Amino acid sequence: MMYENRQYQRRKPYQNSLGGLAVGVFLIALAVAIFLGSVTWHIFLPVLFVGLAFASLLGSISSYHHKIAYSGLQGFVWLLGLALCFAIGFWPWILLPLGVSILLGSLAAPVMGGLSRGLPQAYPPYQPGQPYQPYQQGYQPPQQKARSSQGSEQPREYTEQPK
Repeated sequence: MMYENRQYQRRKPYQNSLGGLAVGVFLIALAVAIFLGSVTWHIFLPVLFVGLAFASLLGSISSYHHKIAYSGLQGFVWLLGLALCFAIGFWPWILLPLGVSILLGSLAAPVMGGLSRGLPQAYPPYQPGQPYQPYQQGYQPPQQKARSSQGSEQPREYTEQPK
């Protein structure tokens, strides 16, 4: 009986199409990398890392959270840097993604601020049995209760006075 209650049922998290798009980009990049790798093995890893870079960027943006999108941007930079190093074959070029990563780190607040304004807000999924609460964007200050000088006071019930 207890497990028939709705609160114990597993709920599906909010999903959107960008997460599926990220998986599709990765699978297509993997197929292209395998195909081109059979022609010449030098191209396999650069193509694979470019596909991983775009898949990680799309996957992080699909969360609709600016901090996660920023970390996906860092991963995007590093995976493209690895692709560049494997394509050129000259490892001192790893300093390029290192420099870009340091610049992104120093500009983290403006970048995340721009990402928070540019990403759509994720609406929570409807869950049956819960009252409707309209979505409120932005900061909502908490409601403050009026304090009395007599300490904690019980709320009064409204009763009509006879006339």
